[in-house]
Amino acid sequence: MAIRAWLVLVALVVSPSLRAMEVTPYTASYHFNLDNKLSGTATRTLERRGNNAWRYTFAASAPIATARETSDFRFDGRTVTPLGYWQERKIFLSQRKSQAQFDWKSRTGTGTRDGKPSVQYKLLPGTLDALNMEIQIRRDLKDLGKLGGPYALATPKEISPLTFVVEGEELLSTPMGKLRTLKVSRKHHDPNRHTTFWLARDYSFLPAKVVQKDESALYVIELTGIKQAK
Repeated sequence: MAIRAWLVLVALVVSPSLRAMEVTPYTASYHFNLDNKLSGTATRTLERRGNNAWRYTFAASAPIATARETSDFRFDGRTVTPLGYWQERKIFLSQRKSQAQFDWKSRTGTGTRDGKPSVQYKLLPGTLDALNMEIQIRRDLKDLGKLGGPYALATPKEISPLTFVVEGEELLSTPMGKLRTLKVSRKHHDPNRHTTFWLARDYSFLPAKVVQKDESALYVIELTGIKQAK
């Protein structure tokens, strides 16, 4: 009985489902292109804000446009809990803003878009925002060895389920050299939309490349470098 109890204890300790992914602050740099007409640079910056508190920022700029997304969330190594999400886009003189706030005590999400009246919806367990969902997916792949899902995505308008599928392994050529990646695609209801991710295995499944096709538009973003914060 003692030996059996010891074996059970060992199994629990090494079980992937019980491990917690360790993340450290970093800035990842990217180059993006839209239809071979608009190109620019972007960064993904992960900052530690306190005990289990993080801020993830995506910022992109091109000659005629800028975009910025910010996500504040908690992460205990296993589960991402969103706190607030903000998005801002500018093209010439046009500007669009949206945000989502998360009240976990009342389990209520509140979204606003371009100054319109707020929309409220009930938060589901495991709800994520458009930016920190990446952290949860990376944790699931690294520690569980598989994707979870469907993932509940909270937008400024509503909560939508997102499903991803692992397509296989691929050696990707990048400005950083050859990277071992896991190819993952998102399932869309619209047959004219396709989104594919290449996640770098040696960088805890950080996105190394993303290709999105939306009817006639083609958007590509590729990793050019990564700098760990001190």
